[in-house]
This record gives sequence, C-alpha cells and structure tokens, in this order.
Amino acid sequence: MGSILVIGATGTVGSEVVRRLAARGASVRAATRRPAEAPALPPGVQAVEFDLARPETHASALAGADRAFLIARPGDDAPERAAVPLLDEMKRRGVRHVVDLSALGVEKLESAGLRRVERHLETSGMGFTHLRPNFFFQIFSTGSIHAGIRAAGVIRLPAADARISFVDARDVGAVAAEALLDDRHAGQAYTLTGPDALDHADIARALAAASGRDVRYEAIDEDTARRLVTAAGLPPARVDRLLGFYRLVRTGLSSPVSLDVARVLGRPPTPVSTFARDFATVWNEGPPPPSPSSDSRPAA
Repeated sequence: MGSILVIGATGTVGSEVVRRLAARGASVRAATRRPAEAPALPPGVQAVEFDLARPETHASALAGADRAFLIARPGDDAPERAAVPLLDEMKRRGVRHVVDLSALGVEKLESAGLRRVERHLETSGMGFTHLRPNFFFQIFSTGSIHAGIRAAGVIRLPAADARISFVDARDVGAVAAEALLDDRHAGQAYTLTGPDALDHADIARALAAASGRDVRYEAIDEDTARRLVTAAGLPPARVDRLLGFYRLVRTGLSSPVSLDVARVLGRPPTPVSTFARDFATVWNEGPPPPSPSSDSRPAA
C-alpha cells in the first residue's frame, strides 16, 4: 500500500488528519508550502513541498501516494480552478481514493465551486468520499471572532437568532482519517455536524462557563458587519462572500443535525461544552496564542 498525501497538513483539519493517520501507522506525506517552517509533525511523517497555486510542486508531492486528502484554499471564490487540474494530476499519478473537504449543502448548489470539484472527482474514475461540514467550532478559537472575544468578551455577527449545528474540526479530521483508511467509505458523502443546533447566545454561554469570563453575543445588521470586516482588512470579494454565508445562516440552512459523524466514528460528535472546556484558556485576556495555518472556514 502506498502513502497518503494530506493537503493542508498544518491547518486546523489537516493537522488532525495527519495526527490520526500517523497514530494508526499509516505512511503520511504532509503537504505544506514551506516544509522547513512546518510545525513539529508526528514521528515518521514526511513534510513535502506543495502549493495549490504552483502546479510544478504537485507531481513530486504525489510521488508514491495512492490516497489523498484534498482541501481547497479557505476563502477561494473559485476552488475548482486549482482543484480540478490537481485531481487530473492525481489520476495520472495513480491515486486511487480522494477524500475531499467540501461544505454543507453544496449538493443543492450545482453552480458552487466546491460542487464542481465534487462532480469532477465523481467522474474521475478515482474513489471518492465527500465530507460536507457545517461551520467549525474553531471559528471561535482562532481568527477575528476569537480576537473579539479576547478583547471585549463579545461575539458580533449578522446571524440574528439563527441556529447552527456547529461541528468540531477534530471530528472532521477523525472522519477524514477513517475514510482514507477504510475503502468501505468510498462513494459516500457525509454531512458533518455537531450534536445540537445552537444559536450564538448558546455559544457565548458555553465559552463563558468554560473560561470563567463574561462572554456575550451581540447580533448586528449586515451594514455594521460590512463596516467591521472591511475595517479588519478583508478584500471586497471576501466581504461579500462572508456576508452571503450569514444570509444563508439566517434562513435556517445551517441548522439541521446529521448523524454521519456518529455513523463513521461510532461515537457522538463533540458537544460545545467539550470544545469550550478543551480550549478554555484561549479566550482569556492577554497576548493571543500563536495561530496555526487556518482552515477554520465557515462551511455554507
């Protein structure tokens, strides 16, 4: 059996995939743009240079790999532009099974870039497993939302009182590892959510209980959200895309709860109380902890 190439190996999900595969004794190649600067990897894992935007790095990274974990760049408005040629290269190099990180609900949006990636993979002749996660709990432990909690104890989002079945990115990584190691998952598409649909007031209460500090949710309108994220430096296209996610959230699109995490892992998905307890120190005031390469993208 060949090795497994994990794209996004230093990110929130990818690092968990690498950790779990290594613990199971798999031969793992950790794809990263700068191998020399990669965080410490589990024993036996090989860091290899890989950049989605530089096709000249793809062939060498894929050498000897017969399975791959694929994640497009977070925030990419057209992920198919890089992912489709990469899938073609995987096919040429003998990859037989690809587990791709997609997004909740894309099967209903044929024009979505991630759905185009799914469709191309489905017709490639390679085995596939689609993972369609909801928003990650980890959007509260890294990035701008996390910064707002640390600075002022407040979550400000244009989500109204909509509920979201947030999923722990560690569960997503665990499902990905299982799908890469067990061919019984080939041809499957898994919708990955947490055990409950929560509004942001629920999230704030859980973070407050775990961290011991006041955390509250402040619902804001879209114009206010646009001003805030623009001031934070996001380019206009990213701003529009982010606000579009939250329009969908307000319709209830992100509220359904799936049983797929439990079906694959044989245990319930991680609840918000466990996530909050495990990450409790990151919401305390003071210098922020170092952030990993982030793939904690909202999935909608």
